[in-house]
Amino acid sequence: MRIHLIVPALALLGAACGSSPAPHTATITHDHSMATTPSSGDAAACGGAQVFFANGSNELDSGAMASLDGYAGCLSRHEVDTITIVGMTDPEGTPTDNLILGRARALVVANYLHAAGCEVDFVIRSFGEVGALESEPLWPLERSVAVTATTTP
Repeated sequence: MRIHLIVPALALLGAACGSSPAPHTATITHDHSMATTPSSGDAAACGGAQVFFANGSNELDSGAMASLDGYAGCLSRHEVDTITIVGMTDPEGTPTDNLILGRARALVVANYLHAAGCEVDFVIRSFGEVGALESEPLWPLERSVAVTATTTP
């Protein structure tokens, strides 16, 4: 797993999730752009994953962990090069605080997938509240992390 922001972890490039861990240098790429990373190849067979968080929290609940376990299981059967993880928030709070919370949510998901055996490069993005819905009753949908696995064609 490569993670650009000097975070210690384990890595095995070009492997799938669920393979046995091997110690390597880790980097996480942090990117605040709105660009998306399309799925391609075998990883697209698993689609994407999205998990939700409580207001102001970056803790995974049992439902989020079950969803990530299922996603990691699917990825273990396919070749994966990179997993892009995008953290998002509702508009409550300051834009800076929301970028930080979005990043914290994405890092929690990356760490969970890594612990589940995903030994690949991770790209971490935080959109914070950018693009969030204006309607407060819909804010729980914004408190989330989207996960996309990609392969190099």
